[in-house]
Amino acid sequence: MVATVTIRRHHGATPTKTDITTLNTRACTDDGVTPTGNPTANPIPIVAGNTKYSYWIVTRLSADTTPTGTINNLKWYSDGTNSLGTGVTCVGNNASAYVQATGTAGDTGTVLNTTNYANLSANPTNVFAWTSGSTLSLAGSISNPDTGDFGDYFVYQIVVNGDTASPGATAQETFTFQYDET
Repeated sequence: MVATVTIRRHHGATPTKTDITTLNTRACTDDGVTPTGNPTANPIPIVAGNTKYSYWIVTRLSADTTPTGTINNLKWYSDGTNSLGTGVTCVGNNASAYVQATGTAGDTGTVLNTTNYANLSANPTNVFAWTSGSTLSLAGSISNPDTGDFGDYFVYQIVVNGDTASPGATAQETFTFQYDET
């Protein structure tokens, strides 16, 4: 029988793991805000002459039911087009472990890089470079009879340039995890 696999957003110190598979998740400047639905608390401010950051968003696959055999060949990609608007981008990379997001709530997140998030495989890059034709490979697998979290984390952050960004909500983006199951 095919496994039930969900995408979990990890946040907080413990961390809390929220299923975001079929939901929208929002980036903001607080790691404690409910990451689903339409939260409006602690948006990323636009300040002329400054770059502001969301708290980083940490996602990972979870097998809610066991695969018949093995789930492996994990991939991550975007649609290849930044629709967030002028002055707003998204950077990310894979990581081998969870690190809680930090920053100043209501102002800016800590910059996502290998110094601040030591378990990143490399410094983050523009996520829109990874497409269905050029995916980011993630390490990891899970085999029968196991369930639970598996594979690398995908960690990303929204970056807002205060000199060119406009106020208001950005367009939604779709990010995709892909895997093989045998």
